[in-house]
Amino acid sequence: MRDSSMQVGVDVTRCVASGMCALLAPRVFDQEEETGQVVLVDGHPPEEEWEAVEEAERSCPGQVIRFQEAAAARGEVL
Repeated sequence: MRDSSMQVGVDVTRCVASGMCALLAPRVFDQEEETGQVVLVDGHPPEEEWEAVEEAERSCPGQVIRFQEAAAARGEVL
């Protein structure tokens, strides 16, 4: 079971601008208007968005999305 503090990260430098993330999880991802590259809207989405973010992570052709338990929730110092 996931902790209530999840963190999303993206590597914009590897983004191929397919738009799958923005299509699947529009409350968490958007696209930069000029380049089409991913824009992270919410780095700590609420639990009701987790399934959509996981689907976006799996569907990303550039594999630029990382979705994991936040370090602070694991007791780590950021």
